[in-house]
Amino acid sequence: MLDFLKDGRRCIMAVIGQVTLDLVQAVKAARSIAEITALLTRAGGIFGYERFAIAGVPQSAAENLPDRLLLMHWPEDWAARYVERGYVQHDPVMAHVRRTTTPFLWSEVRVDRDAALARRIMGEAPAFGLGDGFCVPIHDIDGTESAASFGAPRIDLSDEARAGLHLLAIYAHLASRSLGPAVPTRPTRQGGPARCTRREIECIKWAAAGKTGWETSEILSLSQRTVEDYLRNAARKLGAVNRVQLVAQAMREGLID
Repeated sequence: MLDFLKDGRRCIMAVIGQVTLDLVQAVKAARSIAEITALLTRAGGIFGYERFAIAGVPQSAAENLPDRLLLMHWPEDWAARYVERGYVQHDPVMAHVRRTTTPFLWSEVRVDRDAALARRIMGEAPAFGLGDGFCVPIHDIDGTESAASFGAPRIDLSDEARAGLHLLAIYAHLASRSLGPAVPTRPTRQGGPARCTRREIECIKWAAAGKTGWETSEILSLSQRTVEDYLRNAARKLGAVNRVQLVAQAMREGLID
């Protein structure tokens, strides 16, 4: 009987291992964020999750989720609430990512009694189908942290499934970073699709008019460094890798004419 159980476990390990490798190869070959999202959605049927997101941990108190988002497949209502209330700054799961490199279940995170907002976040999530989840911390060589998080009303992962999802998350993060953020799927604030600030949009408009950073700084009475920071932040938000792409994306988004 014991040998039979051991053989069964080895069989499960082999199946999960092969499925994971197949998914990893498909993610590596993906040519768009949409392809990665479709692959991770399909993988959910294997690993038992329903929703997922890949995002960086905020680097300042001013950053919100869209500033660091790479890929999202959360319930829309939850995503909107999370952004509107700035939950990313108080999410105990994101806070735990800073403290560990080991994947963990959301339910394994200890939340202090006096952390009222953190407790509220964990208490509200189940109503949106996110009763528990599996988070993979990713610490980059530049010192920044990111997380790939997978949620469901209930999640039950074997050790083999945890290992497989850990590997898949790492490759999905790498692929998402190389392809750029999925701008259309980012949750937005109420009042329109724009995610850029008024100053960022002003700088994009002058860039579209052919002005250099220095010329824009003279027009707006700002330092050139400040102008470059605004453009850099706007590019990150819109998923642009250079100024030309930034202007084109801003026009597609209706931020500039």
